[in-house]
Amino acid sequence: MFESQCAASMWSRSGRMRLTRLYLAGFKSFAAPTEILLPAERVAIVGPNGCGKSNLIDAIRWVLGESSAKQLRGQSLDDVIFAGSGQRPAASQAVVELSFDNSARRLSGPFGAYDQIVIRRSLGRDGQSRYNINQTRVRRRDVVDLFLGTGVGARSYSVIEQGQINRVVDAKPEDLRAYLEETAGISLYRERRRETESRIQQTQDNLSRLSDIADELGRQKSQLERQARTAERYRELQKKRRRHVVEQAAVQVVLTERANAALDAEWQTAQAHMTTVAERMAQVELRCAQEDEARTSAQSDLQQVQARQYQLAAEQAQLQGRLGELAARIESTEQQRQDDLAQRTRLEAACTRLQAELSRFAEERHALESQRQQAVEQRARAQAELRAADTHLNEMRAEWARSHEELARPQQDLAAAKAEHAALLRQLQRLETERASVISRDFTEPMAASIQQIQDAETRMGALEQSHSAGEVVLAEQQTVLAELSDRAAAMQKKAQTLRQNADALQAERRGLERALAAHQTSKDDAPGAERLIQRLANAHADAWWGHALGAGIEAACVDDLDALMVAWNADQMPATGWWVAPDSQRSEPKSGLEQTPSPNDALAPWLRDWQHTRHPAPSLSEALAQRHTLPSGHCFVLTDGWQVGRHWIGRGGSDQAAVRLAQQTRLAELQQAGTEAETTAEQAQIEYQQIQNRLAQQRKQVERLVAEQHQFEQQRQRLHWSLEDLRRQYQQLEQQQADRAAKVVRMEAEHKQLSADRAQLEDTIRRLEQIVAQARSARDAFNARQQTAEQAVQVLRRQAGEAGQALQQLERSVDRNQHQFEQAQQSLARDEAQMVQIDQRLAQFADRLDGLITQQSERQAEFT
Repeated sequence: MFESQCAASMWSRSGRMRLTRLYLAGFKSFAAPTEILLPAERVAIVGPNGCGKSNLIDAIRWVLGESSAKQLRGQSLDDVIFAGSGQRPAASQAVVELSFDNSARRLSGPFGAYDQIVIRRSLGRDGQSRYNINQTRVRRRDVVDLFLGTGVGARSYSVIEQGQINRVVDAKPEDLRAYLEETAGISLYRERRRETESRIQQTQDNLSRLSDIADELGRQKSQLERQARTAERYRELQKKRRRHVVEQAAVQVVLTERANAALDAEWQTAQAHMTTVAERMAQVELRCAQEDEARTSAQSDLQQVQARQYQLAAEQAQLQGRLGELAARIESTEQQRQDDLAQRTRLEAACTRLQAELSRFAEERHALESQRQQAVEQRARAQAELRAADTHLNEMRAEWARSHEELARPQQDLAAAKAEHAALLRQLQRLETERASVISRDFTEPMAASIQQIQDAETRMGALEQSHSAGEVVLAEQQTVLAELSDRAAAMQKKAQTLRQNADALQAERRGLERALAAHQTSKDDAPGAERLIQRLANAHADAWWGHALGAGIEAACVDDLDALMVAWNADQMPATGWWVAPDSQRSEPKSGLEQTPSPNDALAPWLRDWQHTRHPAPSLSEALAQRHTLPSGHCFVLTDGWQVGRHWIGRGGSDQAAVRLAQQTRLAELQQAGTEAETTAEQAQIEYQQIQNRLAQQRKQVERLVAEQHQFEQQRQRLHWSLEDLRRQYQQLEQQQADRAAKVVRMEAEHKQLSADRAQLEDTIRRLEQIVAQARSARDAFNARQQTAEQAVQVLRRQAGEAGQALQQLERSVDRNQHQFEQAQQSLARDEAQMVQIDQRLAQFADRLDGLITQQSERQAEFT
């Protein structure tokens, strides 16, 4: 049963644009390039079912821009590419071209000026679809816009397939309207209107976004203005703050100067501390010099390692990384040393300033001491005068005892007050003694010992941490090397497997060629021990031209002497078929003057000389025919495709099999050589793989050893950590004891203050009692002038004694303030000493770290050497 299908011609509304040609290549069932000409406006394509008529309609719709695989009766667009069959391979791409006659210039646009418009679409296996119009690369949209409004398109009415008439008849009014608009050319303007509306909508959206952005910028502007006002206020506050800071600093300077003026220094102790600081600074300088020597030595070692490193192979690349780390650590050590030197300079400056302050304190101390001495002397004189006055008063009291009986009670009260005053003085002395005993208890040595133990433990802990870190670095490096070796082993194993697969493939091809060549062997007709000419040509890698030139002679057996072979045979023993060739030892120049093909090598030249003189190469058949009259008799031209041309003859055949056998024999020789090379490469790969496996085992053992060492380091670090915690607990206990004793001292000082207050109160009581006595005495009109003068002198002396006592108390308070400031200076010196100790520790750590790095570097060099 046959089916008829018509591809309707495509033309514009005026009927002047027409499809004239359809070209397909690799599209669906059209595997080979196919060209269909459409000379008239009506062309019918008929054929049986499945011959590809519908594929022509699909090709037209596909090249016009159809992008739906369903409309093309497929699952995906890759289905339009020829998938291959039992006789044909799959196509790499699908190509369809449509040629339109545009001689009436009915098309508009950039291509409307051409008489013929060729639209081409191609699709590759990569999924990329390419459109061309008159060999110009365009977009799919350009193809659609070219025919918009003409009725030509992927889904327009110009392509009417089976069942489409029924669909048009049964279509809804909306669908019919689309066909009518396409026919009337309205669809072009509708499409442009849709694009214009889309652009207008995009513009409106952009304007809305711009409005939103403007609003956001306005809000940001308001916020920035507020921030600017805040920043201005902040700057004003900063100015005020700086002014207040300057004023506060000035006040602080004044207060500091006043406080420094009141310091009571113990110069000898401070001088001893300064001497200790100077000694420690000398030790720091010595250690810095040692650090410089160690750094110089490390740099020289680094240069030697670098000089040695240039001679090492690629396996020493990891050592270069270690050298870089060593250089970085040396630079870090140098930077830390510079920081320590700078800190030492700062400490020296601080010590200088402290020494100057101590000098000022010493001068002020001498001045205060002289003032205190003067006050003590003045008080002593006042007390002496007071005692003399008291003696004189007692004498007068003895004289006037009888007349002063009414004063007995105040005198008794005064005596009791004095007794209580004496008791308070004794209690005060006892408290002073206890305070001195408490203060004299020195906890410095136990605390210093605890601090030293803690520092030693921390030093050991730091050394272990460094060793642990270095071990972790080495372990990471070894694990990296182990991973690299594992990767290399896997790569070598994969390479060996690939080589084995290639060798198997070459062996299979070699066996196939040997079987093919075995079918053409004629060894039973050869001379005993003779080698074939084809084998020698194959070993020399001769091209196929010699197969066409020699023909059946390529199977000739090579003999040293043809006469000897003929003598060995008689007429009855002559083979029925076969070729034999002997070398031509006499080298003669050809007389024809034509071009000759050189022999593959000098060894084959004697065996090929007869053929070489009579068979000449030609580049093409036309040139051979043109030059055939120049050939001598018996000579001919031989072409690479098998044609042979003589003076009066031309032919082809018989030599193709010889050329094929020569190519097979040459390929067999190449395969044998490739097989030998592959076996050698596989053996080398196996040896290298075994070496890598050995190195891998060694690296694994080394990694296990490093892991064990890391475990030991971790245990030792844990033990040191516990020891350090014990020392810290002991130190905390000492600090607690020191705090308890300090609290006790504070309590004693409070009691001392209370007793001092009681003493002052008693002195006030004494003064009040004395005033009562003076009032009682002044009440006596019976005292004479000498008694009144003595009483006045006593009162004057007592006032002077009170003033002297107040001055002494002020001096004592000044001494207390100086003592406090001196303690602060001692604390500052202690902090400086602690910083010096830290500097010493850091320098020692740097030296240990540098020694460790140098040792590790030496070990690494020893391992690689």
